[in-house]
Amino acid sequence: MNYVTSGNCVMEIDGMLFMLKSGDLVLVSPGVAHYFMVGAQRGCSITQLEYKIALPECVDEPFRFMCGQEASIQLNDCYSIENVMEGVCRYYREGKDEDYANAQIEFGFAQIYLEMAHALKQNDKKENSELSNRQGNLLRYINQNYDMKLNIEQLAEEFGISSRSIRKYFETALGMSCTEYITMLRMEKAKEMLWNTRKNITDIAVDVGYSSSQYFSNVFSAYTGMSPGKFRNSWRGIIAEEKLYE
Repeated sequence: MNYVTSGNCVMEIDGMLFMLKSGDLVLVSPGVAHYFMVGAQRGCSITQLEYKIALPECVDEPFRFMCGQEASIQLNDCYSIENVMEGVCRYYREGKDEDYANAQIEFGFAQIYLEMAHALKQNDKKENSELSNRQGNLLRYINQNYDMKLNIEQLAEEFGISSRSIRKYFETALGMSCTEYITMLRMEKAKEMLWNTRKNITDIAVDVGYSSSQYFSNVFSAYTGMSPGKFRNSWRGIIAEEKLYE
């Protein structure tokens, strides 16, 4: 359970990207790969709960989301959940009388589930406007084509949204510009390739949408604080150290 307490971020969950802002919550099922992306110049704070529960054989419809049948569930503007999650974390950390702490934690989770069930019901009632559908299509296009040449004016024309609306959408939904978002996607994908492949820097630059390896290196250095080569070597050093202590 991941709740964004402040700032904005992007989560990649099972290969799909989700834009999250303060007040949003994502429930990730066990064993589903996920990680966070945060803009280089932006901050983000997240409260996380990792837990295991035993469910009865029959679960009422409003609480089926607890069964983990979907890879993830996203809820927007769940501000009422924040204090309850923090309370559960606090009772767990304080180490008070075990029976008392367990009772408080169980009560806290019951509150969280009730709030989530209510939020899901409210989300189901909301009707998507034509504009929000076009914004969603635009975002999916960028997520799938970050490695191509992307121009805001061309995107605006193709998706029938003004360039001003696109800029406002990204600033409101994610707290960063469309250009910053595209750069973040490219840099995070480049980091993955530097970690997990033996591709050279030039090939990685092309794979994430840059025709010039020098320009890619400059952008990467500004984003991470180190060159692609130094980043790769530092990561290999971490892996070597982990193997040494296995």
